[in-house]
Amino acid sequence: MLFTSSGFLFFLAVLLLVYALTPKSFRWLVLLVGSMAFYGFAGPFFLIYICSTIIITYLFTMCIKRIRATRDAGMAGEEDKEKRKSFKEKAKVKTRVLTGFCLVLILGILAMVKYTDFAILNVNSVLGLLGISKQFGLLGLALPMGISFYTFQTVGYAVDVYREKAVIEKNPLKLALFVSFFPQVVQGPISRFTELSKTLYSGNPITRVNLARGANRILWGFFKKLVIADRLWPALAVLATNPEEYQGIFYLLSIAMYAIILFCDFTGGIDIAIGAAELFGVRLPENFNRPFYSRSIQEYWQRWHMTMYSWFRDYVFYPMAASKKMLKFSKAAKKIVGNDIAKRLPVHITLIFVWFLTGLWHGATWNFIVWGLANGVVLMFSLEMAPIYERFNSRFPTLSDNRIYRCFQIFRTFWLMNMIRSFDIYDGVGTTFKMMGSIVTNFSLSEFLSTGISQLSLPVKDYLSAGVGLLVVFWVSWLGRGEVDYRERLDGFKWPVRYAAVGLILFMTIVFGAYGYGFDARQFIYNVF
Repeated sequence: MLFTSSGFLFFLAVLLLVYALTPKSFRWLVLLVGSMAFYGFAGPFFLIYICSTIIITYLFTMCIKRIRATRDAGMAGEEDKEKRKSFKEKAKVKTRVLTGFCLVLILGILAMVKYTDFAILNVNSVLGLLGISKQFGLLGLALPMGISFYTFQTVGYAVDVYREKAVIEKNPLKLALFVSFFPQVVQGPISRFTELSKTLYSGNPITRVNLARGANRILWGFFKKLVIADRLWPALAVLATNPEEYQGIFYLLSIAMYAIILFCDFTGGIDIAIGAAELFGVRLPENFNRPFYSRSIQEYWQRWHMTMYSWFRDYVFYPMAASKKMLKFSKAAKKIVGNDIAKRLPVHITLIFVWFLTGLWHGATWNFIVWGLANGVVLMFSLEMAPIYERFNSRFPTLSDNRIYRCFQIFRTFWLMNMIRSFDIYDGVGTTFKMMGSIVTNFSLSEFLSTGISQLSLPVKDYLSAGVGLLVVFWVSWLGRGEVDYRERLDGFKWPVRYAAVGLILFMTIVFGAYGYGFDARQFIYNVF
């Protein structure tokens, strides 16, 4: 069920009505039934995968709960310190093993449906290179909607239970709601159980404030998706599917256009998700913080898809970089590469591994893997250059407050990220590198000036509509400066201004939005992840 469809709006209206008429203590059950129905619309068979993940997680965490109850009972009746320590160590080993099995099964489901065919294709390619005619058939498993998102959310819960940072949920239906909550199951954000559970099960009443704030956020998501992302997509499709014809300056146009489309598509979907949850009084974490104002690639990833970034940081990077094996490796490497490099090796190795996983998480293609590794290499280079940056900044301390220099840093980061992201645009790693090289070998300025952009299957009026929409996005982004919700800034204006602003967004969405008879509504880009 597409977020920007009339069917979704009807679904929301019905669910709100049923929720409001249900007694407070049972409202979370309404959300669970609604979430499962929403997921079932995408494909009833997909319910098997998400329910399997829920059942596996529940069974293993309940086993951990019983082990800890036995541990606590034994320690309570034992005064000997050594025996108390023994109880604790035995319980820790058992919970570690159980958590490991749980993660293998959960991630195994994701790997089976998302990466099996990719692995088979690569095995077949290697066999072909070796001159072996034997080829393995593809499984052709359909990818369940949002499986990467709910899998990571569930893994985070299981690890937090192991670390004793999350209370073990005894009610399997409440755990099911946490995993399947319909606004975020499509494309995130990736929530933590300790935070989401504060409002998810509360049975919050339907209030005028929540309805207004939620509807405002949903409208803003519709605006970015329909007026900008979907309006510009046909032109990008022409550029991306004809790389031989559109090179050089057209490549720069492609990556800039894709940055705008991806931002409006992804943040639009997140806006709708957060707004839909707010209607029911449920708070989802923010996922973006004006990423195009970033002055470095590290800052960019702290502002873009923030819940994914923090997930990899907390559940992969920190545990791996600080692990005993990494520390031993660093100690052994001192004899070969010296103390300074050996100290940094665990961070660099972990960084590259994390970004390899990040690329693989985004998609089972070499394009995404190379995209992830490119991010890792640039971040690693930035860490190595940090001492030089510090010396430069200490020598020119006024530059950090210089607007021109800040604009240069933002401009540099924007285009660097666009070039790395171009692996997401073109079909094949080789084609992408060729397009990068075309900036030098075939800039094609004269062709661009003669043909312009009006021949990219998109009339000039559509570019104008999207351009005006972008100006509105920049204005709202300015309102949201300083990590303040733009709606709070808007509340500071007098009511005629507030109503005029919302009315303008609604008017532009209705008039300039890409929808209606004969229009093929596009799924959100991150839905396939």
